[in-house]
Amino acid sequence: MLFVFLSAILFYLSFPNVIFMYGCWTCIWFFAVPLLLALHDKPLKKRIGCGVLFGLCAYGLMAQGLIKISIAGFLVFVVGLGIQAVIFTWFFKSTRNQLLGILYFPLLWCVSEWVRNSLLGGFSFYISHAQAFCPLMLKLYGTVGCLGMSFIIFLVNALIYLAITHRQYRRRYSIAAVMIFLSVVLIGWVRKEPVSPAARHVRISVIQANISPLQKMNLDLFDRNAALHLYLTEQSFKLGHPDLVIWPETAFPDDLLQSDTWRPLIFEQASHMNADLLTGIAPIIDGNEYNSALLINAHGQVGGLYHKESLVPFAETTPFARWGIDWGRGYRFSAGNKLGLFKLSKSSLLFGVVICSESAHPRIVRQLKRAGANFLVEISNDGWFTDNASYMLHAQAAVMRAVENHMWVIRAANTGFSFAVDPDGIIHTDGNLKLGREGFGIFDIIINDPSS
Repeated sequence: MLFVFLSAILFYLSFPNVIFMYGCWTCIWFFAVPLLLALHDKPLKKRIGCGVLFGLCAYGLMAQGLIKISIAGFLVFVVGLGIQAVIFTWFFKSTRNQLLGILYFPLLWCVSEWVRNSLLGGFSFYISHAQAFCPLMLKLYGTVGCLGMSFIIFLVNALIYLAITHRQYRRRYSIAAVMIFLSVVLIGWVRKEPVSPAARHVRISVIQANISPLQKMNLDLFDRNAALHLYLTEQSFKLGHPDLVIWPETAFPDDLLQSDTWRPLIFEQASHMNADLLTGIAPIIDGNEYNSALLINAHGQVGGLYHKESLVPFAETTPFARWGIDWGRGYRFSAGNKLGLFKLSKSSLLFGVVICSESAHPRIVRQLKRAGANFLVEISNDGWFTDNASYMLHAQAAVMRAVENHMWVIRAANTGFSFAVDPDGIIHTDGNLKLGREGFGIFDIIINDPSS
């Protein structure tokens, strides 16, 4: 069992954690070696026990920031993620066939990741996400995707394991593992996303008000919170005129469209700035409440409204509410059924919008890309978290979506980490946007030929 614990710890350290805020990405390239050694020549019952133990330890450590939000949600999340480890250990087979061993282990791991993500309704999490904050290791993602990179990473793990268990071929396996790793690094050095001669420039202002969830829902502070977003927006205009201003998820935690006080003020502000303003709101339509993104165009009119499609169980919806069971924070949002695709007022450029956890759903972003989105905006409210590791874990998804879809992603989070990430996976930050602080950031992004 010591080997299983060691693998779980290496897995945990690979991602943002209490020791390394950005994660120690190199650990993922050998995290599974102790686990594979623990499974070597073991019967089914012991292998499943190892899988359960690894899943609970690895994902329990990684998701510990959810405990203070919802214990029930934490347990369901850990069990859901841990299904992958059980599937892997269930079908794990020690083999004396060299070629079969080299291909079978990474293939089995990838299949188990795919099955787990499908069971979780498309919520994606791969070991390859551990490379999110190392742009050098991201260049292959645009070609092979997260699942393909998981295969490559686990292939290196399998080769190291085989080098240990097959001494007569140790040098051969070791050299192969090193060559694969160095190949990924080399591709990272030489491969860059090309910039089209017809590229367009878009200036975007990101507002980060850093308002705690309890303060946000406090009616006595409602006017102050809304005024703070407007103040930060005005300050951002002193550094340059943006084409688009982004406020985070539920920046206005009520139905702005029905507010006699704030609707005219905010809509007039957009018209006065002559810029589009995207903000998170919580409208009530036909008796249903939504977690939504509202675009106010540069003319002071509604430019579009998107309702979050994929809601978080135990946080935004209560799965067992119909039976009188109310676990989690008690929110009961309704899900939308249309893509969040908007158009900038001053150009023909389209941009897609995802809300918070939807950034972990590749399907939604792919659909936006196919529908014509030239760049992506993610609005989030991570104020429920109390640890930096959770902030950074969530932020990883934005990086992966940028590289997968060869498009810029701009992330506006209420408490941070707010940034822009280019198609090469390079994160662009602004000194005025610090984690856990109020501020604003200006980002100039380059959009390739919109017709491509």
